[in-house]
Amino acid sequence: MDNQELNRLIAEGDNSMFSGNPGDALNAYQQAWSHSRELQPDRVKRVWLLLAIANAAIQHGDFDEAFDALAGLQQGFADTGVVAGNPLFHLFVGLTFNGLGENPQGETDNFARALICGGPEIFAGEDPIFLERMKEILRPPEELGTWDGYEGASRDLLNGATGYLSHKLTEKIGSPPPYRYED
Repeated sequence: MDNQELNRLIAEGDNSMFSGNPGDALNAYQQAWSHSRELQPDRVKRVWLLLAIANAAIQHGDFDEAFDALAGLQQGFADTGVVAGNPLFHLFVGLTFNGLGENPQGETDNFARALICGGPEIFAGEDPIFLERMKEILRPPEELGTWDGYEGASRDLLNGATGYLSHKLTEKIGSPPPYRYED
């Protein structure tokens, strides 16, 4: 396999997600992942491939596979600087814990991190109960006094998204990457 074939598999996964076939996408992304180490030395790109795997697995209802991909991110890619604090990562961890029906404390913690890091828009398209629960638990930023208009503390960590995940973020946030951090 070469880089062209790797990119073709990733594009096949993206196209399957766009077509509403997360099972087919998961298969294509997993095939790409199995060859990514030798063909894609850029570890940040591999982070985004694992996030694509997790997303496809969540959408397919395979929460064990999503958990494995997300655990792999924490274990093997935490040092890239784009895992911890990445709102999409934390959203996917919360959704995975919810889907597994395990670790409600971990679910709440990760949904809270998703809100703090990405703002309320990161929950667009998800069950509204998740965001509402976080708004009940967490006080809004003091400078705003509300969660409305809050853009998150680390949306800039979403800037590596490509393909379907970039499209998903554009739908959620209302604008495509890149995102800026403004303090």
